[in-house]
Formats: sequence, structure tokens, C-alpha cells
Amino acid sequence: MAKIKLRDVKNAVDTVREVMPIIEPLVREHGPKVVDQAEKIAHQAGNAVDDAKRTITEKIQQHKDGQDQKRALGESKKKAIASSLPPVSASEFFENFESNISDATDLDNGYMAISGCYAIITLKSEREKDLTAYKDVYVGCSKSIGLSVYSQFRGLGNVDVYADFKFKEPMKVLIYPCEESEMLNQCAELAESLQAFGSYNSRDLESSNGKE
Repeated sequence: MAKIKLRDVKNAVDTVREVMPIIEPLVREHGPKVVDQAEKIAHQAGNAVDDAKRTITEKIQQHKDGQDQKRALGESKKKAIASSLPPVSASEFFENFESNISDATDLDNGYMAISGCYAIITLKSEREKDLTAYKDVYVGCSKSIGLSVYSQFRGLGNVDVYADFKFKEPMKVLIYPCEESEMLNQCAELAESLQAFGSYNSRDLESSNGKE
């Protein structure tokens, strides 16, 4: 097995256009929606005094609406996770990628060298069996899922994902193969279903806003 150098990973990532440049249109599409939601939440917080004056009936309705929304989000998570290929632990994914490389200069043709989307979830504990009960999530897409996920674990992507992997947090990789022409739409839907922009993909929003 060829030894994989960080330089080789960087070169391969540049070749297949890893998730960062691919996700920019997605950020532009969904960023305003997330910002708008944040503004609404802030506005609601500012009206806390007025909320206290509402009738009990209104409060009951608010509670019901909140429960309905929470239930809907939970169902969305379940469907998204159920539609992936069988989950693979982060450590197993990392080992599978490295053990399937024969040429360190040709990393994009190894393990999981397929186009599509992926989600990397960090669980609360090793004992957690319910994958919807993750504490953090990152969603991405690439022409070579294997290389893209591997590059995340090597520190060439989201810093939070890298930190979780480095400190051996319990993590799972979910794979969603699709044609390249479908990647952006599927990535957008997956990020929304898993609420990724409220988690580790929030850095993509910060990066996008910083460019404006």
C-alpha cells in the first residue's frame, strides 16, 4: 500500500473540486433563509414582554405549533438517514480509504470513488444507537465521495469535523450516491433535512457572508 502524504491529498482534492467550491451555490441559495430565520428568532426574543401578556389559549397553541414543528423535523431527519447507504464509522471509513489506495497520486479513484452527497454525524456517545440523536452534522457533496470525506478527516475541510475525528469522537458517515447533475439539489435537500446549517455547515454561511 502506498503511503499517503498530505500534499497528495491536497492535489487530488484540487483535481476533483472537493466540497468547498461545490457547496457555494448551495450556501447562496439557503443562506438568506437561515439568516431570515435567525432574525425572526431575535425579533421574537425582543417581544418577550408582549408574549407574557398573551392569553393561555394562545400559549397552548404556540406550544402545539412548536411540538408539530419539532415532530416534522424529527421525521425529516429519520427519512434522510434511512435513505443513506449503510452507515460506516469514521475510523472504519478512514482505514478503508487508506487500505484501498495502491497509487498515492491517484486518490480520487479509490474507496467510495463515486459522485454524490454525504453526511458526517457526531454522536453523543459510542452507546448511542439512534442516529437521529446526533449532536452535530456536516453535509457535503463531491465527484468523489471517498476522497472528499477522507480529506475532511485529514484536516482539509471543515475544522469542526476534523477536530471531532482527531479527538476520536463517535462519528458515522452516511453516503448518498447520485449523478453529478443532481448533486447540488440533493445536497440542499439533505442539508435542510439534517439541519446542517444550524450545525457544522454554519461555517459555510460565515464564509459566504464574509465574501459579500
